[in-house]
Amino acid sequence: MRRTDVDSAHPSVDDGEDGALDVPLDAAHWFARMHSGEVTNADRQGFAAWCAADPANARDYRVLVAQWHAARVLPEARLRGLMHEPPASPPSRHTARRRFALGMAAACTLTLVAGVLTASHVFEHAADPVAFVTRKGERREVALSDGSVLHLNGETRLIATLGPRERRILLTHGEAFFEVAHDAARPFVVEGGAGRVTVTGTRFNVRHDSDTLQVSVESGSVRLDTGPWWRAIERRLTAGQQADAYADQTLSSVTQVNVEQLAAWQRGKIVFNDAPLSTVIREMNRYLTQSARLASPELGYYRISGIFSVDDPLAMFDALPAIAPVRINRRPNGNLWVLAR
Repeated sequence: MRRTDVDSAHPSVDDGEDGALDVPLDAAHWFARMHSGEVTNADRQGFAAWCAADPANARDYRVLVAQWHAARVLPEARLRGLMHEPPASPPSRHTARRRFALGMAAACTLTLVAGVLTASHVFEHAADPVAFVTRKGERREVALSDGSVLHLNGETRLIATLGPRERRILLTHGEAFFEVAHDAARPFVVEGGAGRVTVTGTRFNVRHDSDTLQVSVESGSVRLDTGPWWRAIERRLTAGQQADAYADQTLSSVTQVNVEQLAAWQRGKIVFNDAPLSTVIREMNRYLTQSARLASPELGYYRISGIFSVDDPLAMFDALPAIAPVRINRRPNGNLWVLAR
């Protein structure tokens, strides 16, 4: 996998209530983990690091995904035949529930792959994935080979793979605005942990925080879904609509939004319209080199309206005492404290 400005990272181990899971070492086990329905933020970061560590890793995973999609178009009777044989070593009855689920997913995956390999004509080799990273406060425009254009906000990490049957983006963290070139034969899919967005050609904004994937459509239409494929739920969004996918595999209702204002960060602006000060501080921290915080939670209820520059976030704090009853205390380490006046 080619890589541009990607910081190296190491897979993390998730310490859940069932104990730490082993870090997956190959494509099949990563596939099982990422499709288990219990993916954590540490899993997503570990998967991105594993893909970036060796071009062969990303290539093996890409082939496995192609095989999996190919398997989904096989007749049901054929699939049942492939999965008829039980695992050679059944899990112990004492195995933790989550470890058991991941193990079974891996076993089923390997069984399906073995069957699909006998019909390799149903998938084709895809292009190598390319990773893109932006630093805090940095914005970047990326032109893909299919004619699509990606606008990356600060602190964004994504991996783009343009295959012959599907164009796929893995947005591990951050925010991006997509101008997707129309291609009905190759859907454009954005995965962001909590959900997936599928389109053939449109303009939309996607923001991936730790436990939420937010999608806002400027033009065209998209499908937002969450959950494993066998019980996924979805929302259909058109121009001016927004919905969120959550880590617990639920979706918000569809709301109306001003996408031009929401995506003003592309033009170096951020727009607040009667927003709580707590929201303002959280958003501006995405662009500050040093963090800002409220001295007390009560201050977060003040409402703020205005247009500010993301390239000069300190200017917003200079103006804040004129629009809210607060004062700014600059600490020696550069951090900002918002205090009651």
